[in-house]
Amino acid sequence: MRLLLALALLMGGAAATHAQDGKTFLKEANKLQAAGQLDAAMEQYGFALRVDSNYVKALLGRASLFLQMDRMQDRMADMVHVARITPRDGNNLTEAADACLDAGQPAMARRYADDALALSGKNMAALQTKVRACLAIKDVACAVDAADAALALKATTDTYYLHALSRMASGDFATADTDLDKVLEWNPLYEAAYIASGEVQIQLHKGYRGVSMQIRALEKAISRCTRGLELNPSSTELLIVRSKAFALQKEYSKAIDDVSKCVALGREDSVVYYQRALYYHGFGQEQNAVNDLNKLLLQYPDNVGFLLLRAECSEANLDLDRAAKDLDMAEKRMKDDPARWSPEDLKTVTASKERVQLRVFEMNREPDPPVITVVEPMRKGEVVQISSALARVKVAGHVRDKSPLKAIAVQGVRADYDPEELSPEFRATVPLAPSAKAIEVMAEDVYGNTSTITLAVQRTESDPPVVSISMPIFDASGTTTLPAGKDQLFVEGTASDPSGIRSVVVDGKYASFIPDTTSTDFSIKLDLAGKEHFTVHVEDQYGNVKETQYTVNRAAPAPVSAAAEPAKTATMPLMGTTWIIYIENSNYRNMPAVTTDGMDKMRKAFAKYQPQRTVVKKNLTRVELERFFNIDLRDMVRNAKVNTLLVWYSGHGRSQGGKAYWIPVDAKADDIYSFYNYGPLKGLMENYSESVRTTLVVSDAAGNDPSFYELTR
Repeated sequence: MRLLLALALLMGGAAATHAQDGKTFLKEANKLQAAGQLDAAMEQYGFALRVDSNYVKALLGRASLFLQMDRMQDRMADMVHVARITPRDGNNLTEAADACLDAGQPAMARRYADDALALSGKNMAALQTKVRACLAIKDVACAVDAADAALALKATTDTYYLHALSRMASGDFATADTDLDKVLEWNPLYEAAYIASGEVQIQLHKGYRGVSMQIRALEKAISRCTRGLELNPSSTELLIVRSKAFALQKEYSKAIDDVSKCVALGREDSVVYYQRALYYHGFGQEQNAVNDLNKLLLQYPDNVGFLLLRAECSEANLDLDRAAKDLDMAEKRMKDDPARWSPEDLKTVTASKERVQLRVFEMNREPDPPVITVVEPMRKGEVVQISSALARVKVAGHVRDKSPLKAIAVQGVRADYDPEELSPEFRATVPLAPSAKAIEVMAEDVYGNTSTITLAVQRTESDPPVVSISMPIFDASGTTTLPAGKDQLFVEGTASDPSGIRSVVVDGKYASFIPDTTSTDFSIKLDLAGKEHFTVHVEDQYGNVKETQYTVNRAAPAPVSAAAEPAKTATMPLMGTTWIIYIENSNYRNMPAVTTDGMDKMRKAFAKYQPQRTVVKKNLTRVELERFFNIDLRDMVRNAKVNTLLVWYSGHGRSQGGKAYWIPVDAKADDIYSFYNYGPLKGLMENYSESVRTTLVVSDAAGNDPSFYELTR
């Protein structure tokens, strides 16, 4: 019996000690919080709650500290904890509702407010929180009922203001107007009431039929906002509301001025720029409106409202192509979201798109026929030379036209081309009988302008090219062995044919070779991971093909001792022999000259490299560019066993049809086929020599796009 009594006294003493410790920590926390030492106070609250995690006073104190530190989620967590352990305390339930509302959880806020009101229907704070929560979740009926109950309980500026907000949500703007008049009569410093009153007057203006009533509503809106701005000149909400009233008065310059003040005050959200775009549009300053909408669409590229307004502004600015593209994009986004957009909305946008596209179509109408150029098969004048062994012939070329093309056909067979691209390349493979005397190519643009060229057919010899592989070494069966653990194979060889070599393709990729020569070396670096074969495909100018398949075996891995492993990794520096190739085109024959600081930019960009040589080429024509990269640079790289190639281009550039081009100094601005397509350049350089391990191409080009700078690694 004495033992039990002693244990009870000991447990009671421990509990008292814990409680005392918690009170000590709480007292210290309160003192530190009052002194503004928030971090230290937070630590003391934490100590108190370690002693007792359900210590209500400590939880309430820490929640107030979280509020002071603007940590709303943490405050909500503490108040929800308090509400759970004190379910019969109306004040705690109400404060939990406030915390949930401030943390962006209005549904939870309403639930805790209802719990508090279940304990006492006259809990004013809970009623007001419930009004705000119901408005946040758009339960208008709930907000109206709660606001009516709060106003009936006691008429104050806050209850009248919340009553006005609930009536605004329900569309009863007349009652809201009366409520807000009462608020401002009782408290002329109530800024939120000035904002709401301005919004109410704008809505009343929309509902009035009489002109005099409409004028009075707008004048009252402007007066209320002006008075509020006298009290707080930095209120962007008041500026926005007043700008709307000015715009309805057609005072667009004043509306633009107000919303521009918001930007000057640091507010740059979508509301500000959208409103200003609307005002610019109403004021006839379409380009300014488009500039604001461009900023918005960079952040919200799928916003249908922004796209439609930009389309409207662009059309007014006679930028019909831009308007048509925006309407097309808006139509696609509306189709992707049928729950939000009605069939009538979609029908209206589709009709607008078709109307603008028709205007674009008619505005661009021209009578010029397409210009057809056939580059394959090989031709001499108006005669194409085709191997007598071929029953099907590849025909390729390009068509130049100012307008989109409707059709390209070869021998009546539709050719492959990009219908969205102006002046596209085309390709078709068509049957050709041995007795056929001609090949006909036809092109038609969207305006019905047509061109047809007829090329006479001359059958030639049918001997395939001669191909030999010099590296690696293959046995009589066409088999070579790849070292263990290696998946890359460098292939070198020669190809020859009296008619000239048109293409060398290894494993589906173009090799490095000198085109249109009767004998050429070729080389390519292959990735053979998971492969046991590769094919070399060589074609001459007449279409004769030599195709050979080679087999690759892999050697068994040799055992490597642990002591030898470090020596294996002690190789030359990672970049090895490094060359920089600097191409600068500035003195153009058919375009403006380019002033560039490309050399300085290149040196800064490549500062981390240690090049052994810098090769500088200036003002290259297209032929010189192609020869330099196809022949001259390849030979220099092979002889010097270069490991890293860094190429920097400075000059005019162009992006079209998804391809990027450098502009040679002899190029013509309207002729894409006089440009140099540098897209395959990186792969071409990798195939120069087995020693090449790293390539980098930087295009620092002055182009027709907002940003043409491109880096290819």
